[in-house]
Amino acid sequence: MKPEQPAAPSHRHSLHTRAKALGVILVSEFGVPFRLFDADGGQEVGLADGDEGACGRPAYEGELVRQIGREGLCRARRLDDTHNHLTLVIFDADRPALVACGILRSLAGPGPERPRELEQLGKWLQTFSDRLRLNDLYVSHRRAAEDQAAQLKRAWEMILALDDALRRVRIYKDPEKNRKLILRGARSFLEVQSVIWVPSRPGMPPLIDGDPCLALSDWRQLAELLARRADAEPRKPVLWNADAADVWSARFPQLRNVLAFAVNDGANKGWLIAANKQGPNGETPSGKAGDDARYAFRRTDAAGLAPFAALLELQLRSHRRYQELKGLLVGLTRSLTSALDAKDAYTFGHSERVARIAVELGDELGLQEEELNDIYLAGLLHDIGKIGVPDALLAKVGPLEAEEMERVRQHVTIGYHILADLQPLRNLLPGVLYHHERVDGRGYPEGLAGENIPMLARILAVADAFDAMSTQRSYRSALPPAEVEAILKKGAGTQWDARVIEAFFRSRERVHAIRQRGVGQSLCQALETALRTGDSSHCHLTPGAPTAAR
Repeated sequence: MKPEQPAAPSHRHSLHTRAKALGVILVSEFGVPFRLFDADGGQEVGLADGDEGACGRPAYEGELVRQIGREGLCRARRLDDTHNHLTLVIFDADRPALVACGILRSLAGPGPERPRELEQLGKWLQTFSDRLRLNDLYVSHRRAAEDQAAQLKRAWEMILALDDALRRVRIYKDPEKNRKLILRGARSFLEVQSVIWVPSRPGMPPLIDGDPCLALSDWRQLAELLARRADAEPRKPVLWNADAADVWSARFPQLRNVLAFAVNDGANKGWLIAANKQGPNGETPSGKAGDDARYAFRRTDAAGLAPFAALLELQLRSHRRYQELKGLLVGLTRSLTSALDAKDAYTFGHSERVARIAVELGDELGLQEEELNDIYLAGLLHDIGKIGVPDALLAKVGPLEAEEMERVRQHVTIGYHILADLQPLRNLLPGVLYHHERVDGRGYPEGLAGENIPMLARILAVADAFDAMSTQRSYRSALPPAEVEAILKKGAGTQWDARVIEAFFRSRERVHAIRQRGVGQSLCQALETALRTGDSSHCHLTPGAPTAAR
């Protein structure tokens, strides 16, 4: 291949266009047409509009033109008794680009007037050349400023698109929705027909934002081609324009060009692909000469897509780690619940029932899905501190002594300290620590009252009391449903929150229908929310919480 050959016609065309424009200016300035030559090659490029004969045809050899161009001087010399010969060098970015030659009739008579005329013509030519150079410098600086402004604008557009994606993406929630948000942001910034995520695993279908262009199976085939090409240049973007069309054009004629990044989620490698570059308003190539260059992917496009590829990789890796952490915590919670149930046969299944009853109450109170998930998980863990209470006290048949009662009451602070170091579960701690507080302030461990008791704890208190009274215990038999409801109604506003009690009676049929059930899918859902919202700002513990262990 000879890269200079295709460039020559474009260079020639550019010089011819500029020569034609300058020819008009020269005729306007000097009143005569000029012949124009390529300062580098010496070939004639064009003739100014006007009387060609008036320009004359003195011999201009290529070397002579190049010499004039190298000297860069504007000069006037005597051609004959009645004509002067003018030469002018036109610069482009401080490089001689064109040599203009013209013949001007002399207005001076014989004698000393002729040299003065040539001197004045030389100054005129030099002034005209300086004006052209200054104008070119102005245009060049303006274009540079416009290019810089365009680059800054594009950089801001990328930052805004990324900011919008970052604001909307939730790493642990709705992974497919998050990936679609990233694809949408990339497409809006790059101005392409479509952006596609092709996962490495065959069971996961590609995600597409924009016009699909190809069938899903075709996108997978393209990803295989990309992978083979990327092996030669690992960790670099793959950029295919018309010059690389032989790689894929026969198989995928719908694609004009492709820009792609390999994205690794830690275990597998997929592809983020942008296809078919468009104009600002969705314009596509018209088939005219030069359109391929206008609608081609450039390195700046690759730089713009790179942050979106990094964001997608972060989302994939984070979601993978989240799934691993979620599985770990599911196993931990099951182990803790099983250990608690094993301590007291009378309370077997109590935590699961409290959790489900609390969800019914929360739903009746109009709480959102994430809050209901927190309630469920807090219900499972609310009595976890009883692991630290002696078995003999939990299974004692008769009433507890004051000192024994105090030991049992410590289960709330023990549970608090067991879970306190698990950052993802910190928003559940108010339910564990305060579910034995009373709205009249006579509860424990801190004697909180009314609205100072977190709503999570107020809901768990009712659910816990209902299940405890409704089931067989070592120290008493289960109470009849009517008696349980009477006790709850009587304690509304003193022991329990009146609004929660009202919610209980509105949902009483659903609450009574709840029976013992093992830890199942509902636990997984609850953990999912606890993990993604596990932020200490959700933990409404009062300043006195640390003293609760006393």
